[in-house]
Amino acid sequence: MMKIRVVSSKKEIDELNRNEQMIHLAFRASNTDIFRLLQSCPRLRAIQVPSSYYKTMSHAGQMFLEMQGVEIIGGDRLSG
Repeated sequence: MMKIRVVSSKKEIDELNRNEQMIHLAFRASNTDIFRLLQSCPRLRAIQVPSSYYKTMSHAGQMFLEMQGVEIIGGDRLSG
């Protein structure tokens, strides 16, 4: 079972473990934040964002994550 790491702010991105595989973003991430997240966590497989953030997430950011093989999950429910 994968553990979900909750990231509450942009400043936490640089403090993440390189081995994180699943992250819940509790803030509205910019394209720059997404790029930094992927640099900090090269093994990332999934990002969960609240539904309201998912709807306003940039198309470029979504495409970049998909190209890196990272699943984007919209919703507030943490499962597992």
